[in-house]
Amino acid sequence: MSIKLFTSAQGLPWIKSLKASNDDDHADRLNHRYCVGFLLICASIATGAPFIFERITCWVPAQFVGAYTKYTNSYCWISNTYYVPSNTTIPHSKHDREQAEIGYYQWAPFIFLLCALFFYLPRMLWRSMNTRSGIDLQYLVTKSSENTIAQAIECYCEPNEQDARFISRFCRTILCTSGKRLGNYLRSIYLMVKFLYLTNSFLQLVLVHRVLGQPGWLYGIDIWYSIFIRNSVLTDSPYFPRVTLCDLRIREVGNLHRYTVQCVLPINMLNEKLFALAWFGFIYVFISNLVSFIFTLYDTIMARSRIHFIRNIYRTSVSKPLVDKNLLEKFTQEFLMQDGVFILKIIYNNGPVFLATKVVHQLFSNYEKKEQEQEQQSISIAPQLSSSDV
Repeated sequence: MSIKLFTSAQGLPWIKSLKASNDDDHADRLNHRYCVGFLLICASIATGAPFIFERITCWVPAQFVGAYTKYTNSYCWISNTYYVPSNTTIPHSKHDREQAEIGYYQWAPFIFLLCALFFYLPRMLWRSMNTRSGIDLQYLVTKSSENTIAQAIECYCEPNEQDARFISRFCRTILCTSGKRLGNYLRSIYLMVKFLYLTNSFLQLVLVHRVLGQPGWLYGIDIWYSIFIRNSVLTDSPYFPRVTLCDLRIREVGNLHRYTVQCVLPINMLNEKLFALAWFGFIYVFISNLVSFIFTLYDTIMARSRIHFIRNIYRTSVSKPLVDKNLLEKFTQEFLMQDGVFILKIIYNNGPVFLATKVVHQLFSNYEKKEQEQEQQSISIAPQLSSSDV
């Protein structure tokens, strides 16, 4: 049975991504791999914690003995207890008590699982959309033959070369359109995925801030400063309080008895620390996503950045780094375009560096030969046209 469960777990998307080749950068893997793994661990801890220590313990009246106490603890756990600060009078209105109800502590594992799902959704979009382009980047990174990689890139970029016209450039720049034949399909999808990673990390940070219920945005730092520096008792969070109140109704011999008992939630001590750790993780992920998105956007807008990248790779692949700058710019902008440069950058960042340099050298050599053949054909056709005019 355990073998079947282990085999089934290996088929899950996140588990499979651990073994798969990388077709993105470190910031992306920080989201869909490491952050998802951390959140799954938090969900497992929050799920298993009630089996280690008491989930809730209520202070019951003296006449409650035996089954009464167990019933009170179980009832107050499944019902939404409410939080009233110790220096505040308990409200008499039922409406006010309902407004103070909390129920997040029962759903902490599901909150972590939901956060993990949202961190992985952009990855699912990226994998499903980049395979529609006709070239599988994850498969291409695993190849060790520069000929195979160069042929795949040439097959992908040759249709784009025909569309290197003024109208196509106008569509790409002014109308912000994208497509395989426009040479910016992969780059556009990747930029959109980057934006989704950035937006998701920010919203997750806001979610943690709201759940923790603290006035400032530096709660994660405050909580660990209180533990390790001041060694003081932490302030009670209205979303994860340690002491709550529970209204209990017991029907006995036709009479309805109402009690208000005070309960202690030890599990909220753990939940609060897990969310504080998540706060630190989300801060780091958000900063990484912001920096990565800015660099990706710059590389998308600035053609000089792409030309500089191809020039540097080509110069490391030849013993004589002299190269025709105009031809190299034409090769980058009109043949490779944004998608071709993007594919080479993925191979350069996730595979052996020497492999990417060999691929660029072979692609440029083939392009240079092709340009020379076209020039010779145009020269041979020109005398024929002049003789026919005569």
